[in-house]
Amino acid sequence: MQEALSNALRHAPGATATVHVDHGHSTLRLRIANSPATRPAAPSPGAGHGLTGMRERATMLGGELSAGPTPDGGFEVAAVLPVPPYAEEPTP
Repeated sequence: MQEALSNALRHAPGATATVHVDHGHSTLRLRIANSPATRPAAPSPGAGHGLTGMRERATMLGGELSAGPTPDGGFEVAAVLPVPPYAEEPTP
């Protein structure tokens, strides 16, 4: 999700960003949302594979990723990732 924060800085200068983390028994839910930019974004070099790469990494872990604009003109990236069962250490 570091990529989502980097994208907010790059593509929405001046925006605020929020990070939500929710750890359940079997899933980890992450949400990065930014408000609309307050000034134009500078041209950004690169192929633009950030979202594709995040989606691929989430899928490799057995999770899901969604991304898209928010009603207020910002952008949101959300992921749900499985959490492996906790294995207690054996008692000596």
